[in-house]
This record gives sequence, structure tokens and C-alpha cells, in this order.
Amino acid sequence: MFRDSSHAWNPTSEEIRSWAYSKESIPEQDWELAVNSFDHIPMICTFIDDETCNRDRFFLSSLYVFTGDVIRGAKVEEIQKLSILLNKVDKTAKAKKLKAWIQRSTHLIQYPEEYNRDYWGLGSKYIKMKFLC
Repeated sequence: MFRDSSHAWNPTSEEIRSWAYSKESIPEQDWELAVNSFDHIPMICTFIDDETCNRDRFFLSSLYVFTGDVIRGAKVEEIQKLSILLNKVDKTAKAKKLKAWIQRSTHLIQYPEEYNRDYWGLGSKYIKMKFLC
């Protein structure tokens, strides 16, 4: 699917979409970091809403990492961009777990001091919660 490992760290939307519906293993460890960008988030949200996509846990994890990275970066422009993106995605989100990410992310934007790597980093405890599995 990817020419080499360095290409996997800069995937196109088409490559991410193709992997999302494939049976191939994760291209690289911590690949959640590679798929995260403001451009890819709307597409990632559609995967979580799509019951035929069996990668929802992976993509949900990437969303929590993305929010955590934006908040930790503390760049006002990026936080505002995330807020706008959350409002946009909220209008079409169907899955309870996607709506939970939107709600938690919105809360974290308002209270960045509540950031906790255990919930907003790789291996997020939110993903391990029973109602999300």
C-alpha cells in the first residue's frame, strides 16, 4: 500500500481511506500521529460513523491524540481552528463515541489545564472505556 515507511508517515487521504477498509496491519507504530491533520480529521470522523469500517478504535484514538497535541501546543490559531472543526463535525456526527470525542474536546479547549496524557495521548484511556469498545 505504501512505497516505504517514510511514505507511510506522509499518507494521502486516498491511502488512509484505502487502509481504513483493508485488512492490512498498521503501517507503522504510532501511525495515529501520521494520519492526524486538520485536513484529514473530517474524513477520519466519517470512518468512525461508518459501521462497515472496522478501524474505528484506531481512528478514534487518533482523534484524541490530535486534540491533545493541539491543546498541548497552546497555539491560539490552532485551538480556534480545532473549535471550528469540532462545530462542523458535530453537525453530522452520528456515533456516540464520536460525539463523546467532540464533547470532551470542546471541554478541554475551555479547560486546557485538565489535559492529561493518559486520556489525550497514545493509548488513551478514553478508548479503553467500556462504552467505546
